[in-house]
Amino acid sequence: MTINSFQEEIDKAHFDPHSPIPLYHQVYLFLRKMIVSGILKPGEMMPPEMLLVDSLQVGRQTIRQALSTLVTEGLVERFSGKGTFVRDSQPKRDFYLDRSFSQEMAELGRKTHSKVLLQELGFVDESAPESLHKKLGAPCLFLTRLRYGDGMPIGYQQAIVLTEYCPGLEKFDFANDSLYRILSEMFKLEISEIYHIVNAVNATKELARLLNVEIGSPILLENSVTFLANSDPIEATSSYFRADQHRYSARIKYMGSKKSG
Repeated sequence: MTINSFQEEIDKAHFDPHSPIPLYHQVYLFLRKMIVSGILKPGEMMPPEMLLVDSLQVGRQTIRQALSTLVTEGLVERFSGKGTFVRDSQPKRDFYLDRSFSQEMAELGRKTHSKVLLQELGFVDESAPESLHKKLGAPCLFLTRLRYGDGMPIGYQQAIVLTEYCPGLEKFDFANDSLYRILSEMFKLEISEIYHIVNAVNATKELARLLNVEIGSPILLENSVTFLANSDPIEATSSYFRADQHRYSARIKYMGSKKSG
């Protein structure tokens, strides 16, 4: 642990008991930032609870809840009689059905880039997908992109990304980088599940213009919600893909069935 750096961050920290964000969650986000930034390094012991209570000027129960959240997320682990330690980085998980657009294009040998149509901060409201309604009022990033493969428009994506776990996300270059890569590698977020619903729709006049297809052409509409290891949603996206350029496939493991009687 870099003591001076940690103390500098403590001196700058501010926790608002009147904020709609619970106090323990504010402390959790602070400690998480210390881990992600490398001030608290893998294998190092976290400061003792009472030291955190005195330094951060919050109650012991608040500290315990914040540490429990870090344990649930897999960033720290507790050892009876020894203390709480920052965990080593976990290996990245591979997704097949849930691969990112950038990964899919790379696997097909196609060069990809995006045109950012909207990238601005806001708050989750009732117009957001129902899966995010338990996060009403939470800060978020609205990100709309036109996705290209070998210079051809293939997809139009509208995403809402909750930023409480990834502050500063709006500063990244989403024209040339993958949202999933940034979340997993830059913010060390462990994505555990991505839920998809896919429908076939016809291209509206606006979609036809954006994707360079005829009005009424078949379009794949994919609505997805991404969840973290603690079961919190991190983003919801509506993606419109050209049916002639995008193939949707799923691999299901058959577990067999038991005969009754």
